[in-house]
Amino acid sequence: MTEQPPVVAMAEIVEMLGVTRKRVSVLTNGPDFPAPIATLTAGRIWSYADVKTWAENSGRTVLPIPAR
Repeated sequence: MTEQPPVVAMAEIVEMLGVTRKRVSVLTNGPDFPAPIATLTAGRIWSYADVKTWAENSGRTVLPIPAR
């Protein structure tokens, strides 16, 4: 199994959940989505573990993020 990064941004969440960027935008703005750990010039970032836990608890399948 490939080790996942400790943080993810929108692009990685798209890959994790297998959904569109627009759908991720809706999900990340929802009241139950984990809060970002930082907001950078490039955008918000989240803890991989927090997003994975949220997805699993929401009944979503979490896909591996391809190595870069």
